[in-house]
Amino acid sequence: MSATFSSIRRVAVLMGGPSSEREVSLRTGAAVAGALRTLGYDVVEVDVTAREVVLPEGIDFVFLSLHGTFGEDGTVQAMLEARGVPYTGCGVAASRLAFDKEASKELFRAAGIPTPAGHCVLRGGSLPEPMEMPVVVKPSKQGSTVGMSFVFEEKDLEPALRKAWEFDEHVLVEQFIKGREFTVGILGKEALPPVEIVPKSGFYDYDNKYTAGATDYYCPARIDEETTLRIQRAALLAHRVLCCQVYSRVDVMLDEKGRPFVLEVNTIPGMTATSLLPKAAAAAGIDFPGLCGRILELSAAAAAHAQDGKGKETL
Repeated sequence: MSATFSSIRRVAVLMGGPSSEREVSLRTGAAVAGALRTLGYDVVEVDVTAREVVLPEGIDFVFLSLHGTFGEDGTVQAMLEARGVPYTGCGVAASRLAFDKEASKELFRAAGIPTPAGHCVLRGGSLPEPMEMPVVVKPSKQGSTVGMSFVFEEKDLEPALRKAWEFDEHVLVEQFIKGREFTVGILGKEALPPVEIVPKSGFYDYDNKYTAGATDYYCPARIDEETTLRIQRAALLAHRVLCCQVYSRVDVMLDEKGRPFVLEVNTIPGMTATSLLPKAAAAAGIDFPGLCGRILELSAAAAAHAQDGKGKETL
C-alpha cells in the first residue's frame, strides 16, 4: 500500500495500547482524531487493547497515537510495515533507539552531544562505581516519567532501583543536572520554540506532569536568543543522530552554567491541545489541526521516499 498526501482520505488513529501510558494515549488519540476531522479526513478511532492491531477496511494511512511500549518502541511500526500500511512518525529503527534510553545515550556520547553521566544497572545488580548524589533513576525503556525517582541520599538508591525494575530489567542511574528544564519540538527539519517546564513544587515527575495546575509552562521560554539557539541545536542534533523522521520532542536540561544536556527523545509525544509539542507549534504560528495535518503530510512524504527506494530521510 502506498499513499501520497493528496490521496489520503481515510485515516485510522491508533490509540490506547497495552502500556502503562494507555490513558494518556487515549487522550492523545481523541484529540488527534478531532483535529483531523476538522481538516476533512474520514477518521476511524482504533482502541488498541492488546499487542496486536486490527485495522478496518479502506484505510489510507495510520496516525500513531500510542505511547510507551508497543507504540513507541518499534513494535507496531514493524507490524504495519509488514502489512505495507503507511504510518506517521519515525520508522522501526529510530523508534527502537529513541525508546531505549541506554542505547540512545551511547549514540549521543559518540556524537559529542552533552548528556548526563550515568550507568545502566541490570535487575538485581548494583552500580559499577559510586556516583555523587543526587541522581535520577529511571527505567531504560519507559516514557512519561513512569518508574522514575530523584535520589538525594545513598540509602534511597536501592528502593528507587527496585521501583524502576518493576518496569524494565535495565535501569539508568544518571547524574542529576541542577538547572532549568526545557523541551524542544522538532517538526520536519526545524526546531520549534523551546518550552520551559517549571513545577510549582518538587521535580517534574509523573504527578507534576499529569496533575492539572501542578506545573507552569512558558513558551517561548524565558531565555535569550543565544541560549534558545544552543538548546535547539542540541535537540535537533539528537533527533538526527537517532535518524528520527517527521517529528519528535527532545527533553533538555540547562545547567547553571548555561550548558544544555539532552535527556531523551520522544518519538510519539503527547498530542492533546494542551500538550507540550502543540504549545511549541502554537508559538511558531501552527495551530493544533495544522500540526496534525503537517505530521500527516511529512509522514506521507517519508513513506513515498521509502517506497521509491530512495531510503528514508529525516523530514
